[in-house]
Amino acid sequence: MTQPTRIGTREQILETALELFTTQGYDATSLREIADRLGLTKAAVYYHFPAKELLLLELTRPFLDGLSRMVTDLRSGEPADPESVLAAYLDLFIEHIEMVGLLGREPATLYHPDIGQRVRSLVTAIQQHLAGPDPSASRSVRTACAMGVVHALPQMPVRVLPDQRDTVLAAALAALGEGTGIQSAAN
Repeated sequence: MTQPTRIGTREQILETALELFTTQGYDATSLREIADRLGLTKAAVYYHFPAKELLLLELTRPFLDGLSRMVTDLRSGEPADPESVLAAYLDLFIEHIEMVGLLGREPATLYHPDIGQRVRSLVTAIQQHLAGPDPSASRSVRTACAMGVVHALPQMPVRVLPDQRDTVLAAALAALGEGTGIQSAAN
């Protein structure tokens, strides 16, 4: 166990919290356990994070901010082709795979108003953009399936994701019917 430095303590607390939340769950992890793992007092952890919920909010922030930037770009920029939208979405999930897995497993995140609700609204905005204005039932289903391919990433071995990114993107595009000749007449 490495003794935290004053400069790195906050980051080390976050790293340790993510590790423990991921391996044993949010509810099963206490601030005391995080402190013990780092060789800190509970008061030292409280100094940086007065509540365990604040750790969770800080850990999810980079992923949520990435989704927010993506939605903002989609709404304010030129229309983006579905492949570039799915590729950006996939890359964001790969970059934050540990957090995405935690978000999918933990009721504390799913029902948290600042986390679960925000994730759902941002994902819905991206899905609506991909489906396009006034989508057919077929297009809506294909869009949901394409996003489902990306959402399945936490079920895949993390070590293969960077090498298999193009395979995952191809599967998502195939589900969407882009570039595969699978477009239906009801598009």
